[in-house]
Amino acid sequence: MTSAAQPPAFDIDVVAERITVERMGPYLDSASGDLSVALSLYDWNSAVAGAVHADLGRLEVILRNAFDRALNDLAASNGWTQPWYDHDLLFRRRQREAIDTAVQRAGHRGSGSFTHGGVIAELGFGFWRFLCVPAYLTALWVPALASAFPQHPAQGHARRIRADVERRMQGLHVLRNRIAHHEPIFRRDLERDHIQLLELIGWICVDSRTWATAVSRTPGTIAERSH
Repeated sequence: MTSAAQPPAFDIDVVAERITVERMGPYLDSASGDLSVALSLYDWNSAVAGAVHADLGRLEVILRNAFDRALNDLAASNGWTQPWYDHDLLFRRRQREAIDTAVQRAGHRGSGSFTHGGVIAELGFGFWRFLCVPAYLTALWVPALASAFPQHPAQGHARRIRADVERRMQGLHVLRNRIAHHEPIFRRDLERDHIQLLELIGWICVDSRTWATAVSRTPGTIAERSH
């Protein structure tokens, strides 16, 4: 009968030094200075961040496609011959610059030409989050973007839909940035974040929410912390 393989030995102090004292600080504070407990919390933080990042990726794809469809409909109803993102007057400077960068990047992926879908894929989470600010209510939300959320309970009230979507997108954008920079997220109410993320997806498409809920690793990873 063979014994279970032992985990490889390592010097925990060396590992903590490589991570840096500053980055380990929040974990050590939460672990009352116990380095072993702090490193375990660091590893759990990485695991839950990975699970949440996958959920955010699903939200981003579903939301950007819903926004794109709504804005395509706006372009068609106005008889525009150019894509919606080519109408400079619709956008504030920050979003205009993001569009210009997306077009450039989409072109670099091939021979210099680009597709509509390629441009949409290059527009990051922050672009869509900042389309939710109040400044776009009249220009985008009333005629187009509110329709991207057909399952929201306030149908016909673009102002409320925009405000509800922005509140959730704002928090999730902060969470996404912390994950991208490998920052601690263990002190957040991750269960609430997860609920709000699924709520956003559900306002767009009930079937997509059911799928995102079924494949999400976030609830199980959150539960692991208590074991």
